[in-house]
Amino acid sequence: MRWTLAVCLATGLAVLAGCGGEVQGKKAEQKNPPIFFANITSGTNDVHPVTMALQLAGHALDDGRKVVLFFNVRGVDVPTTKLPDDLAFHDKPVKKLLTDLIDRGAEVHVCPHCMKALGIDAKDLLPGVQVTNREKLFANLGPNTNVFSY
Repeated sequence: MRWTLAVCLATGLAVLAGCGGEVQGKKAEQKNPPIFFANITSGTNDVHPVTMALQLAGHALDDGRKVVLFFNVRGVDVPTTKLPDDLAFHDKPVKKLLTDLIDRGAEVHVCPHCMKALGIDAKDLLPGVQVTNREKLFANLGPNTNVFSY
């Protein structure tokens, strides 16, 4: 009888382990999910890396990660209302990729110094995009953060 109980317990644990953290077909929410942090320095002059960053951010959201996008250097011209609706690199337009991420809960930060350098005003930013500061930005950096640069 002990052997049967042990086999049942082992089988049950194996089945649970095979679920990959999913509960009833959905990913289990984590208290402190890993953070996917994308440092995006490329802008509208080179949309391939921007598209790659946004696509990877979508995958990170799919996996239950918190997503933080930091647009700086030339990248500050991307999260603006002036971004052409049809600007794309072999996929959905960049504006659509970005607004979908914002709608799904991604945080979007923009460097104020870089905005000034490129003549971008806060009123030019898309809804849901924030001019950042050190405290807001660094709050997302820690041992549970994975940083990708584009």
